[in-house]
Amino acid sequence: MKNVSEPDSIFRKKGFFIALYSCLGVVAVLAVVVTLFSGSQDPYEQDPTAYVGYDQVDSYLIQAEEEAWFRPRPTPEPRPTPEPRPSPEPEAEVPPEPEPEPPAAPPPRVETFDPFTEEDRFVWPVYGEVIMPFSTTALIFDPTMDRFSTNDNIRIAALEGDPVRAGADGRIIDIGTDFWRGNYVTIDHGNGWATTLGQLMENVLVNEGEVVRAGQVIGGIGQPASSSSLNGTHVHLHITRDEVPVNPYEFLQAVYD
Repeated sequence: MKNVSEPDSIFRKKGFFIALYSCLGVVAVLAVVVTLFSGSQDPYEQDPTAYVGYDQVDSYLIQAEEEAWFRPRPTPEPRPTPEPRPSPEPEAEVPPEPEPEPPAAPPPRVETFDPFTEEDRFVWPVYGEVIMPFSTTALIFDPTMDRFSTNDNIRIAALEGDPVRAGADGRIIDIGTDFWRGNYVTIDHGNGWATTLGQLMENVLVNEGEVVRAGQVIGGIGQPASSSSLNGTHVHLHITRDEVPVNPYEFLQAVYD
């Protein structure tokens, strides 16, 4: 006869293992849960000295700064007053170098001429008839003034506009107009010699201070002055030596001999 208690024992064995495995599973699940729960907790709660979180750094610094503010500070030792430095002596002023003077302009060239001598002869100012001679000792008739008088010049007839020439080298010393000579030019020939040429046109061709040469045209024949109007157009020739009138005939070139 077969034992009926065998299946029960087998079932009982299987049930035992099932219960064992179930307990082990529950224990494993609890261990995992405990581990997870323990890992999610902040270690600072278990050990406050474990670390300082980032959220506590700012508050810590603020607290440290407040404590430092109220903490008594040591009085700084006074710094020694630096001795004043002696002011540097002023440098001696160096006088500026004088600017070089510009080169002096060369003196104006003064044109010269050979002075007239007693052996020289004057060029005739115009070629024409002598209508009133030189006379300082004898009286001669003056038709314009209608009287007899002396005459310290000669008057040479010419046409209006005819050129009038310088008698010798010299320098123009006077240009003017007067009652007796009309428009005139005076030339200094050196050695005390001078000539005056009158009854000229108003606009002469020379200037005061200018050097002229013998035979150079200085102007033209003009209308005669009131004092010699009846002589017609002519040139008035007056020659002096040391301001004394001399006879032009004696010192003119021998053209009319």
